[in-house]
Amino acid sequence: MLKTIIKITSTLLAIYAVIVIVLSFDTPQRCVMFLHWIKYPLFPKYEALETFGFGHNAGRNIKIQTSDNITLGAWHFLPTEYYENLQLRMETHVSQQIYDDAFEEYDTIVYFHGNALDRAAPWRVEFYKQILNRFGNVNLVTIDYRGFGDSESTPSEFGLRLDAQATLNWLNDRNVPNNRISLIGHSLGTGVATTLAYEMALSDNPAKSLILKAGYSSMTTLMFEYNVIPYFPILSPLKRIPDLEQWLLSKLNHKFDSLSKIEYVRCPLLILYGATDLEIPVHNSHRLFQRAVSGTNDSSLDALQTNNQITRTLVPKEAIVYRSVNSNVTMTELIYAHHNNVHYFDFTYKSIKDTVG
Repeated sequence: MLKTIIKITSTLLAIYAVIVIVLSFDTPQRCVMFLHWIKYPLFPKYEALETFGFGHNAGRNIKIQTSDNITLGAWHFLPTEYYENLQLRMETHVSQQIYDDAFEEYDTIVYFHGNALDRAAPWRVEFYKQILNRFGNVNLVTIDYRGFGDSESTPSEFGLRLDAQATLNWLNDRNVPNNRISLIGHSLGTGVATTLAYEMALSDNPAKSLILKAGYSSMTTLMFEYNVIPYFPILSPLKRIPDLEQWLLSKLNHKFDSLSKIEYVRCPLLILYGATDLEIPVHNSHRLFQRAVSGTNDSSLDALQTNNQITRTLVPKEAIVYRSVNSNVTMTELIYAHHNNVHYFDFTYKSIKDTVG
């Protein structure tokens, strides 16, 4: 019996060691972090938005060229108000100029999705519809990063940064100023959105607002906390071996360090997360909020409230809302939400509307 236990333990340790070693190489890191190789729906007709339930001519399939000559697939949806006023549903053909003109009249939201699948994933499509139907007066642009959907190449942190910048350039070329562009990121996309907002602020031309759904502070932290299986962060045991932890961190090529950037975005900030998120621990959102409010992570939420730096409001059976007293920074905890269903909840859209205006 003892020999069997030793044999099983040795085998499990060997498998675990192999996993750690494999994750020190770039290609496996990309495959695990981005999950871009998981495809669904199969064979989507990106150019036929009606197949996803959108109205005829309500949006267009577009291509965006990056600075390193990668072609990205993306969608641009018209504001519902604009679409209905022009009665575009019954038109056989709508010129590209009609779509471009909508940018002059209405603000724009850019959406950066999470890992796996693409812009046509069912829950993402549902989110687009909610935004368009609830707000009515915004353009919505959503992209597939390189390696996702019908976009070319392979994803990387640097590559996704170029993809986000290319999307901003595409909008700027259509005379959309930064202060009329709001950025929304979910999960992986929160790192992309935060980096773009940070770079927009550095150019002294910040975004209108930044909204982070189910975010993380940085990949260097999340890699030891992410729950592949609920309550089981597979790499967390390495934190007990500091040398091994530091070795693996030194091999991490895609860090998405939002924590170091979040206090510099210089625009209204909303952080949304589900209280029952089992994938990304909720203290990641807390860290981002604390840094955005105070510039450090030394103060807990209770301490910030005691020092009158933030307020806390309970919305019965829906949410807990934390607001900075001295800046336009808000964090909303959705009581019944988890990682992938933040967009199901009515209070999500109230929070977004309060931030976007």
